[in-house]
Amino acid sequence: MLKHPPRLLIDADVLAYQACAGAEKIICFEEDSCFPVCSLTDALAAFNHKLSFITETLGSGNFYLCFSDETGNNFRRSLYPQYKNNRTGKPKPVALHFLREHLLKEDKGTMLVPRLEADDVMGILATHSEKESIIVSIDKDLRSIPGKFFNLGRPEDGIQEISTEDADHWFMMQALMGDATDGYPGCPKFGPATAARALSGVPRTIEDMWPVVLAAYEKAGFGEDYALLMARMARILRAEDYDFAKREVKLWEPK
Repeated sequence: MLKHPPRLLIDADVLAYQACAGAEKIICFEEDSCFPVCSLTDALAAFNHKLSFITETLGSGNFYLCFSDETGNNFRRSLYPQYKNNRTGKPKPVALHFLREHLLKEDKGTMLVPRLEADDVMGILATHSEKESIIVSIDKDLRSIPGKFFNLGRPEDGIQEISTEDADHWFMMQALMGDATDGYPGCPKFGPATAARALSGVPRTIEDMWPVVLAAYEKAGFGEDYALLMARMARILRAEDYDFAKREVKLWEPK
């Protein structure tokens, strides 16, 4: 019997952004009058080219294109209103909105869940069933999801297997470091090296690592509530973090 091809969980936010940015051109009418322009046809062709590269490289045409809900109703923003405020006002490729709308309307393997980001959709799907899945993204945060990961930015690395222990370790690292790109600070003065030193030699279970994270926040003058808030901001959702019947997020609690 032939083996079923793996299900590819593709970060379509990244794919669409890259496609539109690559297809964009600058037209100047005068020396000081330049404008970005982009053909939706060109952007769609670039998107499909990138998608074909993924499906051919990984040997599967079975995929979900996972998009973020961009209505502003993100569950993380309800926890921490400053979330991603640092991105406000920054220009995006001019065709990005139109390409998203086209792909979602076409609805060929697209997946968008209200209040969730693409990362969360991929994390939930990857841990929801025993079907073989491969997460495809450039986002380092996806290393906090156990399973298979293909880094689109480093295809030469191939498919990486991430154990539950390594995924939990990365999650606790993120809870300490925060994420300046996403606008939540984490524990003061904790970067990758500091966080790695703090967790060095600690068994890679939440039960063992969480007290270390708490102690770091307490030493910095913060209480357990703030440490838990930062951990919830860092948590890429898994199936256990989502109530499918109510379609609601179940906020992470340390065991």
